[in-house]
Amino acid sequence: MNDRLMLAKTFARARHEGQRYGEFPYHVHLDDVEKLAQPFGINAMIVAQLHDVLEDTTTSVDELVQDFGDKIALSVSYLTDPVAGDRGEKKRQLNQRFLQLDETDEAAKLALIVKACDRLSNVKACRLFHPAKFLMYQKEHSEFRKAAYRYGLCEMIWWELDMLIEVGDKIARY
Repeated sequence: MNDRLMLAKTFARARHEGQRYGEFPYHVHLDDVEKLAQPFGINAMIVAQLHDVLEDTTTSVDELVQDFGDKIALSVSYLTDPVAGDRGEKKRQLNQRFLQLDETDEAAKLALIVKACDRLSNVKACRLFHPAKFLMYQKEHSEFRKAAYRYGLCEMIWWELDMLIEVGDKIARY
């Protein structure tokens, strides 16, 4: 395993210590997002491990810069929910941020890839364990896709995500 990835895994586990992803230790989610990001390279895998540290822990951007560099820190910051507002407002602000990202910039590209992987991981888990959350993701999907999807960037991730949402829509109608 790459030393930088091992550092990211160790860092994320330490920062998320005691946090849960449903019934599981939080690192189960981080590892799933990393696995989904693997085809997109080591930097995507590192961002996958770190994608929630600014949002869910006391970690600062400066710490990420020091340990992982500017590109990784910036990418993680793009993925971090705004502080103020309810879920709907935070998602509107985050979607606006995603709309403005230029996927030719490496940090932005990594953020868009990892966000799609994160959403796929969440949708798969919710579909199995939390139907109410799955419905929430279904309702958000259209606006999320408009903001975060970029043609050719991570098509297989989006294909699977779209299929899960669509199947859920068909089941909900019956």
